[in-house]
Amino acid sequence: MVIGAGLAGCATAASLAARGWRVSLLERHAAVACEASGNPQGVLYLKLSAHGTALSQLIVAGFGHTRRLLEHLQRGADWDACGVLQLAFDDKEAARQTKLATAFTADLLHAVGREQAEALAGIVLPAGGLFYPDAGWVHPPALCRQLVQHPLIELRPYQEALSLSRQNDRWCVDGQSGTLVEAPVLVLACAAEIGRLLPAANLPLKRIRGQISRLPANSLSSRLRTVVCAEGYVAPPREGEHTLGASFDFHSDDLTPSVAEHAGNLELLREISTDLAERLDAQTLDPATLEGRAAFRCTSPDYLPIVGPLADAETFAETYAVLAKDARQVPDAPCPWLHGLYINSGHGSRGLITAPLSGELIAAWLESEPLPVPREVAEACHPNRFMLRTLIRGS
Repeated sequence: MVIGAGLAGCATAASLAARGWRVSLLERHAAVACEASGNPQGVLYLKLSAHGTALSQLIVAGFGHTRRLLEHLQRGADWDACGVLQLAFDDKEAARQTKLATAFTADLLHAVGREQAEALAGIVLPAGGLFYPDAGWVHPPALCRQLVQHPLIELRPYQEALSLSRQNDRWCVDGQSGTLVEAPVLVLACAAEIGRLLPAANLPLKRIRGQISRLPANSLSSRLRTVVCAEGYVAPPREGEHTLGASFDFHSDDLTPSVAEHAGNLELLREISTDLAERLDAQTLDPATLEGRAAFRCTSPDYLPIVGPLADAETFAETYAVLAKDARQVPDAPCPWLHGLYINSGHGSRGLITAPLSGELIAAWLESEPLPVPREVAEACHPNRFMLRTLIRGS
């Protein structure tokens, strides 16, 4: 069973089905990609570090994996490798980009001056920046639909999981009318809803509201040839509209698109390019009339996703209590796993890049395959890391 038919859940189901697993994919809405994976355009944005961090290694590996998946979709309608231009919008960002340009190969990213950036983007820009030639935009629902097109995957819409239990070596998922499905393996890919279904695990998943705005394209704005990012992003048109965003709201639980955040997105557009803002007549647009969409990103405190098998938190603390006194100890007691339970969540705004590869990581854990990322990267993403940190810090 996989709970949640967003990108993480669809990718996990696809990775398991490819290895012969029969998968029941439970989704509380009518179709796949109805929440955070439902935006009309998402950006393949590689926010990297020059220091080879676990997150950077995951992003580079995940980018390659996602790009291979996208080759099965219709270019121009479902995705486009138009490139992504990250503007050096202030001195701090320019310094960061200089380090990145020396840390990675030019085929992944390279620095461009203002004139070259403008030639690539097709609009006037305030600065140069970094150009990612193989990146671009994706229609996430199309990728989700492609991932679940497998005879071993059964999509079960309108099936909201309300509680979990384990009986006779099988996980049971109960809904409003009783048991929805039983299976020996359960993958929770339902973002921050994992906290409701599995409160004892105390996983530090946080919801962050984000809103995009949809702007009608015209003959002048359609000359935009690449995704351009600064504090926000704007994409070339898809089906006659540009996607602009996205806001960050750490406090609101309301998913109704707000006029204030449409206005904020228009301000982000002006910071990216006053030229493009003028082409789109942004100065005359009434934020109250704009179409848009709001959803919750789900993130973790260290910005790494939470991917892999999970231990029983209470028994974990008892089994490894010695670590609270001496973190250098290496206990030989076996981990008290919640057998057959796996997590794929916490992808934040990087889900297009990290979620599909994380599905492969789940499958590798289950099948005892070589991991698709270096072991230290897999361990950095492991769900048990928070239990371990809590134990060692004595909090």
